[in-house]
Amino acid sequence: MANILPFNGYRYSTALRADMGRLVAPPYDVIDPALRDTLWRLSEYNISRVTKADRNEQAPSGNPYEAAGALWQRWLDSRIVQRDAQPALYVYEQNFQVHGRRFSRTALVARVRLEPPGKGVLPHENTLAGPKADRLLLMRATQTQFGQVFGLYPDPAGEVDALLDQARKGWPLVQAPESEELLHRLWAITDPQVVARVQALMEPKEILIADGHHRYETSLAYMVENPRNELTRYRMMALVNMSNPGLVILPIHRCVKGIKDFQAETLLKGLRRNFDARAYPSDKPGARAAVLDEIRRRQAAGGHAFVLLMQDGAHWVLTLRDEQSMNAIQGHSDAWRRLDVTVLHQLILEPLLGITPERLTAESNLEYVHDFPHAIDAAAEEVRAGRCQALFLLNPTRVEEVQAVAQNHERMPQKSTYFYPKMYGGMVFYRMTE
Repeated sequence: MANILPFNGYRYSTALRADMGRLVAPPYDVIDPALRDTLWRLSEYNISRVTKADRNEQAPSGNPYEAAGALWQRWLDSRIVQRDAQPALYVYEQNFQVHGRRFSRTALVARVRLEPPGKGVLPHENTLAGPKADRLLLMRATQTQFGQVFGLYPDPAGEVDALLDQARKGWPLVQAPESEELLHRLWAITDPQVVARVQALMEPKEILIADGHHRYETSLAYMVENPRNELTRYRMMALVNMSNPGLVILPIHRCVKGIKDFQAETLLKGLRRNFDARAYPSDKPGARAAVLDEIRRRQAAGGHAFVLLMQDGAHWVLTLRDEQSMNAIQGHSDAWRRLDVTVLHQLILEPLLGITPERLTAESNLEYVHDFPHAIDAAAEEVRAGRCQALFLLNPTRVEEVQAVAQNHERMPQKSTYFYPKMYGGMVFYRMTE
């Protein structure tokens, strides 16, 4: 079911590759204004100058997508970016550190035949209209896929990984040290026999989208707009074995804002209907570490638990008393009902705070916080200052939970998983105008 093909990738010219760490960038959706400015200062050729089109100041017409397309064309014309001579499958390795531990994750980069969601390619999160419209405008202007959609496939025996490991024994085409904590490397597989073996191993597998749902659906829309262009029928993806020891999922926490007539006492009263609520008075980072350890222990024991911070500075540990509380929700599988993020949305955010699916789509009541100490500390300060009303800290979703929900053709709330690190743009590009 996974129809993959090699392709002639476009890559930065050899003259620039010694400085690749200054050229790569994470996907558009994690580039905030401060990071965007930092990336733009690194190099005039940083890929975010194209992919983060909302601040492209070179557009005479004021259209940032038009400017991004013109800039990309100048890079092609001046051979800043060049086409590889041979079609290849690419091997993309990321060596990284997170929470004091080092990991290595290897992905197969190929063009994958586009299929409607659920037919060989399984989504697991809902999408929003705004990001898809943004990515479609950029794709129309550039006719290029700049980053890979991150996909997962089952291979417990590691047969595909074994072939990728053989390719990694050679010197990489590209090395991009983004920081001491993150190194990107790229190899190419051009031997037709090895390519055919990888294709045969991948053909019967389903692919689960880990990250890049908006970009995948954008590619489907672009394909429909260009029915005569065969190249639009494929999406460049980075595919990782679900059994890869470097597959790390971090939680995405929720900062609540803009709730009319919000009262902390009312929220706590409502919570106690389904949760045991235990207060830790200290708001110090050490107390936060302790309560996070507690909810991780509860998850390991099969329970559902969250940390709640409000303006009084206390940390509350909320533990679901009875899983049967979720059984009243109809139309979903047990796998979906037993997700921590589903419990949070169905028993707290919607019934107690009025954050309905419509409000989630409007992005009016939640700010999403990544699982890094500086980000959590900043969100906690927002709560203390009254700019946010509550902060919920979650446990990470496990990969087997993601797989179970996707195989039931269900979707989690958006921002349910953070597969770390993101697949960076700039290593190899797929151009749809041969």
